[in-house]
Amino acid sequence: MKTKTDKPAGSGKRVLWSLLFLVLAALSVWTVTSQAKGFSPKHFMEYLNNNNPWWLGAAFLAMLAYIGFDALMVGCLLRGFGYPRSFPKCVSYAAADLYFSAITPSATGGQPMEAYFMVKDGVPAIISTVVMLTYLLLYTLSIVIIGLLCLVLVPSSFLAFGTLGRIFIIVGAVIQLALAFLYALLLWNKNLLRKILNGGLWLLTKLRIVRNPEKRREKLRATMDQYAQATAMLKGRRRLLLKTLLLNLAHRGSQILVTVFCFLAGGGSLRLVPKLFAMQSNVVIGAYCIPIPGSMGVTDLLMVDGFSSLMSESQAANLELLARAVSFYICILLCGIIVLVKYAMMRLRKNHL
Repeated sequence: MKTKTDKPAGSGKRVLWSLLFLVLAALSVWTVTSQAKGFSPKHFMEYLNNNNPWWLGAAFLAMLAYIGFDALMVGCLLRGFGYPRSFPKCVSYAAADLYFSAITPSATGGQPMEAYFMVKDGVPAIISTVVMLTYLLLYTLSIVIIGLLCLVLVPSSFLAFGTLGRIFIIVGAVIQLALAFLYALLLWNKNLLRKILNGGLWLLTKLRIVRNPEKRREKLRATMDQYAQATAMLKGRRRLLLKTLLLNLAHRGSQILVTVFCFLAGGGSLRLVPKLFAMQSNVVIGAYCIPIPGSMGVTDLLMVDGFSSLMSESQAANLELLARAVSFYICILLCGIIVLVKYAMMRLRKNHL
């Protein structure tokens, strides 16, 4: 007999968001190509044909490393909590996070779907929740650390952007710091989380969406006790947190390196690599100024804006299109395939039980 947990909730909505994602992606590409002076499809094809295959291959490897380091991060945390899972399973968790974060508003679908797969593989829901919060905290801190290092070592990378681009980057940095603070509070201040959940339960009760609130409160108290026990396992685990942070830095760095390798594939100078790396880190930070899916357009705008200080607008558009194709669109497509295979395997396993 099939149960409600046989498939994740909201599948129809996710299909609609996937279609919207494709439309916005097409509009984003059209905006870049139509605004860049001197850009043409013919010149872009010539640009692709002249790319160095070795550097382009390195870009694809960096994209795969981006997924791989995400999987290693999740695996590291799960082992730390006493629930080791194989690398292929961790890849499916990472793919679910990346894919559903890309196609849902404000990236709200990524962590729930990742937790869904974990629970299906026998990880308690409370453990998966704490793992996700720890991951989000360190994930956010990693780009802040990279951004600060780039600002100190290559300050001209920030000044290369126009006024609007700088505003996006500053707002994105503030949002990232605020999110890091919030994740830390939720991890180590269980009273705050309890108040938030009780407030939500009170509101749902007033709206008559939830009935029998006392039973729900009792269940919430038991869940919060389990949550407190899980978060207590992080205390004194500095080595685990440091290792996960380093994997996060490698994860973020791999994504940025895709653009660097695409730049070199197109004949870019090695001398400009540090500045380009720093500029791309600013792009990643600036993208957080607007929630997904709007951040796709901000990313495209920032890349062309910044890269135009190193090359012509048409060359900047060529680099932006290639780098985004590898680091984002192909990456999301690959993650979608992994998620589909994972879900199909879950269904087959259930049907054979």
